[in-house]
Amino acid sequence: MAHQVRILTTYCKGCELCVHACPKGVLEMSQELTEIGVRPARPKSDAECSGCTLCYLVCPDAAIEVWQTQEA
Repeated sequence: MAHQVRILTTYCKGCELCVHACPKGVLEMSQELTEIGVRPARPKSDAECSGCTLCYLVCPDAAIEVWQTQEA
């Protein structure tokens, strides 16, 4: 099974905890600022999420969702 990470940028405060917690290096910080001046986390386009949910567990703002997806 494949997994997908979704960052809820409305809630992300840019703390980078998820980026450092991910063992697969799936997440990175965006270069673009949100409306409140925060660089939110985002999934890298070429990384494959294993679905471990460590990013979800360390996020203090509940700004991360991990979804199981159908493989192509």
